[in-house]
Amino acid sequence: MKFACIDMEGVLIPEIWPFLAQKTGLPTLSRTTREEPDYNKLVINRIETLNNNNLKSSDIVREISKLTILPGALEFITQLRKSHRVILVSDVFQQMAMPFLSAPRDPELRCHYFKCDVNGFISSAEYSRQHGKIDVINEIRESRPNSKILAVGDAYNDIEMINNADKGFLFRPSTETVESAGNIKIVQSYTEILESINN
Repeated sequence: MKFACIDMEGVLIPEIWPFLAQKTGLPTLSRTTREEPDYNKLVINRIETLNNNNLKSSDIVREISKLTILPGALEFITQLRKSHRVILVSDVFQQMAMPFLSAPRDPELRCHYFKCDVNGFISSAEYSRQHGKIDVINEIRESRPNSKILAVGDAYNDIEMINNADKGFLFRPSTETVESAGNIKIVQSYTEILESINN
């Protein structure tokens, strides 16, 4: 069986937190692991910012629903699903991803989850992986050892997943990511990926 592990932000949709920072007028939401290397601490700071500004989970979902997917992304996934079982492997939180999904037609989603209190404010983050996106690759290898895995991402946190797939691509990565990419193939379009896996 063929699997495709596809990152969401930067590959299928724009980056969500910078979009929220712009829409809410809260620039601290756009901070990334460049400014705060400890990812858990970064998420805690984002939750505190939302709560301190009286923003509930439903408020950010409403804003995110205004975000449009990248041109060509839907057709890319549609074509990919003809030959692969597509799994969206993302560091977004489930509530944030839902505006882009319309189950049951959509691919499987592997991401994190926000816990909310009775009033709808985010109370904490529940992480779906212990070691990063490589966990999803390892799960596939354990359950389907003869499977072929494609992986596509755009950032530093996708590199380990891509390196451990049978075929992988960095999609329009930043200059900083390219410097850490080693021999990973870099592509600028969905067409390049589809043509490569069909050859």
